[in-house]
Order: sequence, then structure tokens, then C-alpha cells
Amino acid sequence: MLAPNANAWTFEGTNTWVLTGGGDAVVVDPGPDDPAHLDAIDEVVKSSGSRVREVLLSHHHNDHSDAATPLAERWSAPVRPRVQRGVVPEGTRFDVGGTEAWVLSTPGHTADGVSLVVPERRLVLTGDTVLARVNPFISHPDGTIADMLASMRRLGGLVDDDWVFLPGHGPVVREPRSYLRDRTSDRRRRVEQVAGHAARGHTSAEIARLIHPHLESTRLRAAQASVEAILHYLSEPRSDHDSITRKAHH
Repeated sequence: MLAPNANAWTFEGTNTWVLTGGGDAVVVDPGPDDPAHLDAIDEVVKSSGSRVREVLLSHHHNDHSDAATPLAERWSAPVRPRVQRGVVPEGTRFDVGGTEAWVLSTPGHTADGVSLVVPERRLVLTGDTVLARVNPFISHPDGTIADMLASMRRLGGLVDDDWVFLPGHGPVVREPRSYLRDRTSDRRRRVEQVAGHAARGHTSAEIARLIHPHLESTRLRAAQASVEAILHYLSEPRSDHDSITRKAHH
């Protein structure tokens, strides 16, 4: 279900996913606290003959989480995590009408990011760890490039191209293993690009503007956060980016 919150940060809007079966519903990322959207979620749940058993957040950002408490109160259902910026533990299980789903820790966009794996249906709800069409920005210093690359590797090792990703923004991602390879290559090219600009003495704000010369100011702030995350990543001793750093300095 597409939330009515399209803007420069959310693209078309936030995707709310409703998993139903056996009279139960798990609502993942209920989105903004918008009465019409909450009513629409209720309608989908009721039309399936279900009731909301739990509300799950992929991460704490407001465009995913603001409706969590109002929705949970409507249905007397718990919210996971129960506190803002809390982490749903790795391996937490949800039973939806006999179909098992479980939580995979996928930080990077934020430190508390998780994905929900539904192996029987070959689905992964990826929150903002994987988006359709583009790489998500890194909410530095909460999110990190190292965590994001590790999460992308974990997801790539879990799925094959006959699976489907249901992202936090944008359309369904098909052939996800191939898609992750492409997105990882894009991420590493951006690291190399930032390293080159940094070697020439540019600040993070200057680098963001050089990379995105036509980006409007709101989106530029997100781009600068990602640049700062890359600069932090490059400043840490790590063998996987040594070659990038050497190339940038030559």
C-alpha cells in the first residue's frame, strides 16, 4: 500500500506492506500518521478477514514509523521495536497463517535497519536497505557504508534471482541477486568518485554539489550525508577500499 507522502525524500511515497493469513495480519512500516492511510490499512486487513496482530518497523525514520502507535492502538497490537531506534532482534519469527517470516539484521541506511524474510514465498521486505531504481542515502553518522555493504552481501547470499524484494520505496525489485550486484557496483563507483574529490581537497558539501550539480537543496542534504558516510568509510583501515584510495591519490 502506497502512503500519501510523496516528496523529495520518499519518491512516490512510503510502501506499507500488509501480510495476512489465517486471520492474522502483520503490518510492516505503516508509514505517516495520516488518517486516510490508517483507514485504508484497516480496510485491507478487514477485507482479508484478519486482525492486526503486530506492527513491525524496518527502521525508525518517521516516514515509516509515525503511524505505528496509532495503528497499534486501533487494534490493541504490539509494535516491534517497542522503542524508537530500538532493534528487532535477528531471527525474530512471525507466523502469518502458517507462513513463517523472520527478521534479518540489515543496518546501513540506519543502524537499526532490519529486513523481513518470507522464505516460503521467496520474498524479502527490505525497508530502506534496498530501494527500487537507486541506492538509498546513508543516514550518517547513524548509518555507515561498511554496514550497508555488509547488509547487501548478506541479502545477496540469501536470495537468488527467482526471489522478489519488496522495498520501502518504489516498485517491486525482481531478479534481486543481479540487482544487488549492480547496486553494489554503483556504490563502489561512488566511493571511488568521492575519494578522488577528497584527494583534491574538497569538503563534503563541495563534493555533494560536484556529484549532484542539479539536485535541489532538500535532496542535496541527503547526498551530503552519504558523502560524509563515504569519507568516514575511507578514513577507516580496511583492505577492501585500499585500492580505491590508492587510485584516487594517483
